[in-house]
Amino acid sequence: MPAPSVFLSLEGATPAFRCLTGLYTRLTMMGGMRRNLIAGLLIAVGLALMATSLPASGLVHLGSPEVASQPIPALRDPLSPPHQHPRFLPNTNSTGAGPNQVVATLSIPRLGIKDAPIFERGVDAQGSMLIAKGYSVTHYAFSSPIGDGNAVLYGHDDIEGSIFGRLKDLKAGDEVDVALAGDSPVVYHVTSRTIVAPTAVQILQPTGDVRLTLFTCWPNWVDTQRVVVTAMPATA
Repeated sequence: MPAPSVFLSLEGATPAFRCLTGLYTRLTMMGGMRRNLIAGLLIAVGLALMATSLPASGLVHLGSPEVASQPIPALRDPLSPPHQHPRFLPNTNSTGAGPNQVVATLSIPRLGIKDAPIFERGVDAQGSMLIAKGYSVTHYAFSSPIGDGNAVLYGHDDIEGSIFGRLKDLKAGDEVDVALAGDSPVVYHVTSRTIVAPTAVQILQPTGDVRLTLFTCWPNWVDTQRVVVTAMPATA
């Protein structure tokens, strides 16, 4: 004997029955939509809670990297003569030829830099800052001599060996060693790290103390800002 069919046919049904059936169908669909809406809201609330709780737990860090700020003279302050005053800090297109004499070497243990050559460079005819070629560091001739005031050093971040590609990883207390030609290394310690605009030429400002100002372009392959690290002599 065939099983009874549970299929309900509306053929021949009264108008009232058809109306009730249609109303039931619409209510069923509305109930499903309401459940989907509630489920979507619950998921959104859960994601929002996760987004706020993860940074607090230390598992995820949002935004720009934490940096230690340092007082820098106002941008309107000019560099005192005989220091030249370029309009912009250099970028990866500023490489220029110059003297081949190594004036000093630089070592930064945390970054794996060992006895990197330091060359002196100035500015071109247009006043743009020049950078030594290759895997090397540039000491700007118009900044203070190394070991006497604010000596400014630059290295590339993403070309020609990327010697300063990880400069942003330096932390307070990290060691930086500089040896002038024929002399023993002088130990410096990192005291601060900050991020500035390419127009922040005030980092070249002469100071009343002995320090190293190391900087490079940042972020890598974007180069819209500059990472600046200050290091002071260990004996200071």
